[in-house]
Amino acid sequence: MKTHRTRILAVFFTILLAVGLAGCGSSGSDKASSSGKTEITLALWDANQKPAMEEMSKAFMKENPDIKVNVELTPWDQYWTKLQAAATGGNMADVFWMSPEQIFTYAQGDALLDLNDKIKTDKFDMTKYPKNLVDALKVDDKQLAIPKDNSTVALWYNKDLFDKAGVSYPDDTWTWDTWMDAAKKLTNKKAGVYGMLAPNNGQNFTYNLIYQNGSDFFTKDGKKSLYDSPKTIEAVEYGTEFIKNGYSPSIAGFSNTTPDQYFESGKAAMVTAGSWMNSEYLAVDGLNVGVAPMPKKADHGTISAGMGYSIAAKTKNPDAAWKFVQYMGGKDANLIQSKSGAAISAYDGTQQPYVDKFPSIDAQVFVDAAKYGHSSYMVPSRADWLSMEEDMMINIFSGQISAKKGCTELAKQINDVIANQK
Repeated sequence: MKTHRTRILAVFFTILLAVGLAGCGSSGSDKASSSGKTEITLALWDANQKPAMEEMSKAFMKENPDIKVNVELTPWDQYWTKLQAAATGGNMADVFWMSPEQIFTYAQGDALLDLNDKIKTDKFDMTKYPKNLVDALKVDDKQLAIPKDNSTVALWYNKDLFDKAGVSYPDDTWTWDTWMDAAKKLTNKKAGVYGMLAPNNGQNFTYNLIYQNGSDFFTKDGKKSLYDSPKTIEAVEYGTEFIKNGYSPSIAGFSNTTPDQYFESGKAAMVTAGSWMNSEYLAVDGLNVGVAPMPKKADHGTISAGMGYSIAAKTKNPDAAWKFVQYMGGKDANLIQSKSGAAISAYDGTQQPYVDKFPSIDAQVFVDAAKYGHSSYMVPSRADWLSMEEDMMINIFSGQISAKKGCTELAKQINDVIANQK
């Protein structure tokens, strides 16, 4: 899972979407190609997942010979630009991957088909997916995508470094105290080895700490930031302690070397990273790793977020697109996806093939993390305060401002944004 969102882009493309879609019409019934088949396109951004998407599409076409599916890959760095341009021009792919971070922008531009009526008519069972994933793909109670996968975060560790330091491997009994103590024992300044990597990264690190401490980002009504709550401040303070104690590289150190580079080169004993890193870490020659649940304070809290399948609001093939999305969101397709190892399928009971794909680690940890996963930081106002959060967290993690002062000021900035929204 990757993040890419700015206020300027969100506002700019919301306007473009509204203007572009205003003049775009739809027939309401599917259009057949010259071959007599209805052709639809699935747009995606991950080359590693394309083979699985093609296999799933072929299985669908075998069951639906009157529909042809074209799988279209666009790299992440170009995906959203291309999708936004297609929306303004009225020629979006029929079906496309949608991120919870981007869904508010496209919802404001009326670019996504509301699936509620189709779900109700066909009795499509949404209880088969984690509730937080279903809710993350909703805007104003409109279901704008069907969950595809679930990405969670866990604690990766270097077994060789643990063995050398005589520290027991992490497990589900670890607490924040255990974690900090282990980081101290694993840090070897002479060898240039850090016990723990504590980057200024919400998705991979800080957000998880906030959930672990029993806090959240907003009150339940979404109208007030909780960044200034004692538990949130405590969580951010805890994250910075790894740096202050010298157990983690500084912000300056991370500017020259990424967390993945530290970990993959054997210069760090622990890192919090997502289920999407399995293939990369396990492919590093000589890197002997394991994975454990997130250490616990009030809970094992972790980010739990995935993408979904959306349908263009103005697709010329609404029936075929919905039939395809139903299949892609169903059990058979999710089993194919899990077997590929590229992602943890969101559909209940289809995760075991994913676990079996990685026998050298306890991949079940990532599946179980969904039980205490959160995605509540995905809110409509996020685009308007994300840059504020990024700037403040840099100041906090670099030691320029205390966690208490920085988080309190950030909460005020976010609340001002919410108050000024119409």
